[in-house]
Amino acid sequence: MKKKIKRKIIGGVLVTAIVVGVVAGLFVPGAISKIRKEDVITSSQLEKVININELSTAEFIYNGITDKYDEKNPDKIECHIAYEATIKIGIDMDKVKFSIDKENKTVTPKLPEITINTATVNTDTLSYMPENPKIEIKDIITLCKNDALNEAGEAPELYQTAEENLKSAIEALLSPILKSAEYTLQW
Repeated sequence: MKKKIKRKIIGGVLVTAIVVGVVAGLFVPGAISKIRKEDVITSSQLEKVININELSTAEFIYNGITDKYDEKNPDKIECHIAYEATIKIGIDMDKVKFSIDKENKTVTPKLPEITINTATVNTDTLSYMPENPKIEIKDIITLCKNDALNEAGEAPELYQTAEENLKSAIEALLSPILKSAEYTLQW
């Protein structure tokens, strides 16, 4: 599974880079032209520049198998369910705050906790053993989703990659503004 996670993390990095590039291309040029080195940089200005709401900074495809237990006999497995789910991890960009040291001309971002944004089960990938169990599809999706969320919660490399991607995204968004005002970003 770790190989699958790593391949998908790389894909998530590329998607994040593209999104950041597009957002930066749309919003940063206007902000740069308004900020000169004589201007004072404020935390609220920087928060507005990175305000993208929810940003997924890592994504992976998880191929899992979960078990549906018999409701009357919780020790008995009713069926095994194989599935594919897409997990997206990121932050609410509204919660990023900045500490600004005007004397040293540095900006230090304060990042919120990285969380799982979504877990989506691909229903076209569902398979059962034994075939055609008598289980409602919504129950199957709930089982698969919970299993995928548990698996993602136990994957520290996913959160590490999300944090690295997040830092890269913030640097890409703020670098032109900070550079024109002669400030540096420090973590």
